[in-house]
Amino acid sequence: MKTVLFVACVIMLGAPTALAQSDDADAIRSIGERWQTLYQASAYDQIPDLYTEDTLVMPRGRPAIEGREAMRRAVGGLAAGRRVEIDLEERELVVRPPYAWMVNDFEVTYHAREGGETEVDFGRSLIIYRKDADGVWRIHRDFDAPAPRPALDVDVQEDRHFFDEGWTGDERAEAVDCDRLAASRYVRQRLAPPRARDEIDGPSAIAQCEADLLRLPDDARIHFHLGRLYGYAGDRDRAHFHREAAAAAGNHNAIFLLAYLDFITAGDEDLRCGAVTQMRRAARLGNYSAQMFYSAARLDGRIGHCGGLAPVAEVRAYLQAARPSVDGFFETLLADHLLREVGAD
Repeated sequence: MKTVLFVACVIMLGAPTALAQSDDADAIRSIGERWQTLYQASAYDQIPDLYTEDTLVMPRGRPAIEGREAMRRAVGGLAAGRRVEIDLEERELVVRPPYAWMVNDFEVTYHAREGGETEVDFGRSLIIYRKDADGVWRIHRDFDAPAPRPALDVDVQEDRHFFDEGWTGDERAEAVDCDRLAASRYVRQRLAPPRARDEIDGPSAIAQCEADLLRLPDDARIHFHLGRLYGYAGDRDRAHFHREAAAAAGNHNAIFLLAYLDFITAGDEDLRCGAVTQMRRAARLGNYSAQMFYSAARLDGRIGHCGGLAPVAEVRAYLQAARPSVDGFFETLLADHLLREVGAD
C-alpha cells in the first residue's frame, strides 16, 4: 500500500518543461549506465553512492536492504568472484521532479567460477529516482522480480534486427566446374557437394577456376574458391588477392576467413580486435562460421578486452540462426552448449 501511495503522489506532481525533462532523463539513464559499468567491473564499493541515504532495495529472493550503508555490506554478493555481463532494455521512463521512475527488462550472465557453471538470470525492475537537495538524481527505491526464460524457437525468436543485408550466394544459381572441383563444407550456400582437401587435384582445379573466372569476371564464389586453392598450393599472395576480391564483393565467407586469419596471426591486441569487428560483421551478414566462432569467443571471454562487442541477445540470435545448419556430432554439442549459455534451452 505504501508503494502504491508513493507512486500515486509522484504522478500528481507537476510536469517539468520539455528541456528540463530531457536533461533529467539523460541524468537518470546515466545512473543506470554507471551502475552497469561498476557492477561488471566488480567495483561494488562505489555502487551505494548512486543511491539515496534512505534508499530501499528489494532484490528478488533476498531480504530487503534499507539505507545506503546497509547496501555497502550487501551489494555484490551474488556476483563476487565471477565475471558479469548485463543487458538491460528500458520499457518506460517517466520524469516528475523531484521523482522519476523507470521500468526495465534485464538479463544478467554470471560467468562460471573455476569448476562452476555459467548462469543466466532474467528479470524485471521498477526503479524510483529522487532528485536530492544537491540537485543530483539518485536511486531511491529499487525493486526487481524474476522473469521467465525466453523460449528457443528459431523461426520465431531469431531477432532479425541484429542482421545486415548482404551477400546470400544467390546471385548465381547454377554450379560451374570450379564449384564442383573446389566447394567447401564450411560454405553453407554452396552449389555443389563439398570437396575435402585431399580430394582436390590442385593444379587442375586452379586451371579450371581461372578459366571460369575469365568467363564470369568478379564472381565472388570463384574468387573464394581460388583463395582456398592457392592457399593449399602455398601461394600466399594469390590466395590473399582472391580472398580480398571475394570479400570486396560482399562474400561473407571471405570476410570471416580473412578476419579469422588476422585474429590468429595478429601481433598486437589492436589488430586482433580489428579482426573481431570483422568477424561480427560476417556474423551479421549471416556467415555460419562467424556466428559460431564469434559466439564462442564472446562467451568464453577471449575477446572481452575489445570494444563494441555484441550483447548476449545478439549472440543468441547468431546461434539460433546457425543452429539449423549445424552438422557433425561435435559441432552439434558445441552449438547446443552455447545456446544453453545464453539461456536459450
